[in-house]
Amino acid sequence: MSDPPIPPMPLNRSGLRPAWDAAMRFGRSDRGFACALAALVLAIYLPTWRYGLIWDDPRWYQQGAGQSLRDLLGGLETYQFYRPLAIWLNRQLVSPAGVVNVRLAHVIQIGAHAAAALGVWRVFAQAGFTPRHARWAAVLFAACPLSYQPVAWPASQQPLTVMWVVAALVAAGRWQRSGRRAWGAASLACYAAALLFQEVAVALVGLFWLAAWTGPATGWRRRWWPIGHTVLAAAYMVAWLGAPRSQGVTGEGWELEVLAYALQAAVFPAARLAAAAWPDVALHPVALLAAGFAALGLVSAAGAWRASGPRAVLWAGAWVVLGALPVWVGLSWDYVSVGERLLYPATPGIAALWGGWAACAAAPGASRGRRWAARGVLAVVLAVSLHQLWVVARLYRAGTGHMAAAEARLTAAGPGARLVFVNFPDRIEIRPPLYPLGFWGLTLAPVVQDLSDYGRAMGGRSAADRSIAAFVVGAADRDRWLYRVDMRGVNVQAAERFPPALWPETVLLTDYLPGGRLGLREVGGLRAAGRRTEAEGADAAVFGGTVRLREATLDGNDLRLVWRTAAPLGPDDTVFVHVYDAGGALVGDADGDALAALWPATAWTPAMEVVDVRRLAVPAAPGRYDVRVGWYNRATGARLAARSPAGARFPDDAVPVAAFARR
Repeated sequence: MSDPPIPPMPLNRSGLRPAWDAAMRFGRSDRGFACALAALVLAIYLPTWRYGLIWDDPRWYQQGAGQSLRDLLGGLETYQFYRPLAIWLNRQLVSPAGVVNVRLAHVIQIGAHAAAALGVWRVFAQAGFTPRHARWAAVLFAACPLSYQPVAWPASQQPLTVMWVVAALVAAGRWQRSGRRAWGAASLACYAAALLFQEVAVALVGLFWLAAWTGPATGWRRRWWPIGHTVLAAAYMVAWLGAPRSQGVTGEGWELEVLAYALQAAVFPAARLAAAAWPDVALHPVALLAAGFAALGLVSAAGAWRASGPRAVLWAGAWVVLGALPVWVGLSWDYVSVGERLLYPATPGIAALWGGWAACAAAPGASRGRRWAARGVLAVVLAVSLHQLWVVARLYRAGTGHMAAAEARLTAAGPGARLVFVNFPDRIEIRPPLYPLGFWGLTLAPVVQDLSDYGRAMGGRSAADRSIAAFVVGAADRDRWLYRVDMRGVNVQAAERFPPALWPETVLLTDYLPGGRLGLREVGGLRAAGRRTEAEGADAAVFGGTVRLREATLDGNDLRLVWRTAAPLGPDDTVFVHVYDAGGALVGDADGDALAALWPATAWTPAMEVVDVRRLAVPAAPGRYDVRVGWYNRATGARLAARSPAGARFPDDAVPVAAFARR
């Protein structure tokens, strides 16, 4: 007789119902939302903790070396802006040995973005937004795809600046409601910190006036309290204009392209769809694009109006304008086009505009058609945001991982060694472009920085390095690659790639792999030819009576060959490397000039030894395989005679150098 079935646990006071109800109440509470918002920021940006240094970070972290905060308040002649607190903070992240604590820098950046998102929520709630609208604005700000560069790149000062401005606004709101002077003093202190981090805080002083004149307080003193913040902004501008600064870096302002770029950011979901649907939209006149973006901005404002009324539109619009105004007024298009981080101060307003549509998606009392329209807009905003975050994060992982591999090589080689990097990426651009205007991608390693600078900043020591480009090498792979790339260095002809005074111990080639991946592999090096000692043994083989194979070793899939020539070689002479199975069938090859086709035979001289590393395409099928090498003439197909040191000729003029088994 079977046991009777066990009845389900009732969801009552003695079961799971109380726990479920408590969880739902917590989720709907302010504390629960704050936890969820912080978790969203961590989910997006915690992986950036692994990213290393990029762009001009080594130079940036050396700004202000040996100077105190008091010294930095006087300005720097080597920097184009006046940001003493930002420079002082970054100097705290650099050890006496010059190593940057990039992990802590990322933690600070992620924390600043999370704090800014929480503060944006409170500011909009104080400003009279509906609770649903204020929460959605904070969510869309936290997940805004335009924020990835400034948050994932620790050298960017925008997140900390906005965090301090938002903290000042929250404190000012508390002062308006309570009248406690401590809150007023805290607001002034936070705003002063924002100013000393970045000059964009000057324009954001307008938000304090907006809070004063749209807030609940009455009376002359309560309306004019932002005078203190305005005095701080004016004092900062006096210091900014009088401090020594590097000139000619940022260019002139008031360019139409910059204005259109800012308007594009304000309507980023629509601009993203336009770029995807009509790839040629970027070819239209900039004035027409600016007008179109402005018209679409009215659509985004309609949602904010529906959700929280005209005050919400005023707040959102003012934040967008004030956040983008310094960029338009003070920076050139060449400077702005590669830096979406510059519009981070405007993103709270952008999020408030589109957050209105999100709030309308489930607003009580709204018509069914209006709710479905709002849900459609919300779906587009979320889809664009999440997809772009995924696309950009994938690029950053590939780029920073490649940089980490280069830094590891430089640090391991140490001072005194010479490394040459070939076809190393400078800038990587997503294609097709995400938006009609601007550069959307990753500035990884511009030529203004040596790669050894990154090695020293991350590991404390580095080999000497040089970067060159060889357009012909790997051209087909780059054409098929997921991204468009600009490479470091100039395109150098074969005979000039490695001058005698700069023979590299190691040559490292960047491979552009499927799926947007990058590979860094050693392809060999050059060294002065020395006399072979008895301990080293005899040469492995001699080809054509001229070329000597001195060593051959197989390490995994990499075959390392060491060559030396006694006389000049012809332009058509080259190496073959063949892989044969147990039945003698050819199953793989790695033919071509040495060093991944970077060093043709005509460049060889008797004074050098050529270390040639070739990656073999190893068959996947189980069995035993052997590797044979030799020389042949590309024009005629004839092989150079291959003989042992004793003079015996190898069959087919192919020298067996290694064997391996696949199981």
